[in-house]
Amino acid sequence: MRKIADTFKRKWSEYILEIIVIVLSIFGGLELENWNENRKEKQALKNYLEKIATNIKEDIIVAQNMLESRKDHSDLCADATEMIANRDFTSEAQSTITNAVFVMIIEQPLNYNRSGFESLKSSGYLQHLDNPKVEELIYEYYNASDKVIFEENSLQIWANDLDLQLHKSGFFSQWIELEARPNQNIQEVLGNYTDQLCEHEGHDIVLSLLYRGYLFTAYLTGFYEEQIIAGKEVIKAINAFRNE
Repeated sequence: MRKIADTFKRKWSEYILEIIVIVLSIFGGLELENWNENRKEKQALKNYLEKIATNIKEDIIVAQNMLESRKDHSDLCADATEMIANRDFTSEAQSTITNAVFVMIIEQPLNYNRSGFESLKSSGYLQHLDNPKVEELIYEYYNASDKVIFEENSLQIWANDLDLQLHKSGFFSQWIELEARPNQNIQEVLGNYTDQLCEHEGHDIVLSLLYRGYLFTAYLTGFYEEQIIAGKEVIKAINAFRNE
């Protein structure tokens, strides 16, 4: 009987040890699986952030080009306004006036790429971003981008309305002499601003367009510069996070 009891105690000890080994193996396996899953999630998050950084680099190039263009447009509109005020209607002046009016009424497309940011939001991985500073900078950048887009769209809507008024009043057709020169190529259009057109009701509309264009440097520059600075900060923060 004692022999059976000793055997049972020895076997029970072995059973306990086996159970402990099994439990530890399961626990270790789960921990390894969790670690591996976390590693995959963090790598996926870094991939999304890399895509966002790439998008922002492209956006900054677009913003810098638009900023320079708007500065050039401001100078162009200022020159055109001065020529009209001085009744300078030489061929060179006509070219300047035409270009100034057309940069105001022809849409300047802004092709910002938000694909990386939208993909990150829809993926659910944003919750795994344990760096609040990076997240804050990303949102600040896209808020700055939205401001630029809003201001440019507002300007375009306003300019389109004035463009429509120029057409309805007959100013536009007289200015580019549609009757005498029909079917002109848009790249070759050259308006003919005259003293007579200065008495036309559309003349004040043109001056309004040119004045708004002149204000580009004072009004829009700050929005673009804010976006560019914010973009560079995001890229810097993302690169630091990805190298952790």
